Amino acid sequence: MKHFFAPGKLLLSAEYSVLEGAKAIAVPTIKGQHLEIFPQAEKTMLYKALDEKAEPWLDFQLGQAQSEEEMLVQNIILDACGSQVPEFCKVQSRLDFPRAWGLGSSSTFISLMAQWLETDVWSLFFKHLKGSGYDVAVAEAGHVIEYQLFDKKPHWQEVQIPEFFKNTFLLYLGKKQNSAREVDRYLKKDRSASLVQKISNLSDELLQLSDIAALANWMEVHEAYTAELIGRKPLPLQILPKYKGQAKSLGAWGGDFLWLSEAPEAEELKAAGLNQVFKFSELVPFTHS
Repeated sequence: MKHFFAPGKLLLSAEYSVLEGAKAIAVPTIKGQHLEIFPQAEKTMLYKALDEKAEPWLDFQLGQAQSEEEMLVQNIILDACGSQVPEFCKVQSRLDFPRAWGLGSSSTFISLMAQWLETDVWSLFFKHLKGSGYDVAVAEAGHVIEYQLFDKKPHWQEVQIPEFFKNTFLLYLGKKQNSAREVDRYLKKDRSASLVQKISNLSDELLQLSDIAALANWMEVHEAYTAELIGRKPLPLQILPKYKGQAKSLGAWGGDFLWLSEAPEAEELKAAGLNQVFKFSELVPFTHS
């Protein structure tokens, strides 16, 4: 049996504007996706995808995909293996996190296929998925990265986030955004190059923050810039109107997670119909000495 792993991701800065070449800071998550390859007697390749509860959500034989999700997985596998289609094997992927969390079930799968079949991860990504590719870069690096598109080509370097981030919080909003749809919606809008640059500069500033108060101010500014860029009202103000700290949307606005500067009150969460809040360090690994 062969085993591979790719971590999930959270985008801390430059959601949307990363598509325009803004610098973005992204972190891996402790939870990710696993891939296991088992030999079998039949001259076929079977694929099964398990969720975090070990329940299958995809289960088909290569060449016999039917649903849209099965067809996408099948096409990725066929492109990854080229003319050498694997046979006599059962391929099983398993998520550590709920699919609805938006931590990157597709990007981690792309990374796993590239690891297993020793092919170029970027040709797979740009052919089959939409987005900037930061999530694939995180899966490949397994580390905090600063990510940027130059001439539509991915570039990244490993960086460190301030250690006090581990004392902040992540709130799951109970929804999952369709990343491809959000990308299409954003790219159809008129965008401000000056705002993109301001947000890019904020990614540099994020790495230099010294305390919670500075982070809270940074969150407020980033939300304001992004709200202006995409023509929407800041989401945290709508979800937690009485929250005393500052909060920032992570990823496409309207789903997935909010990043909170301090713990929300239980009554606030109850009023918002939310109950899944985590310490930052529960989901994001820290490598500081």
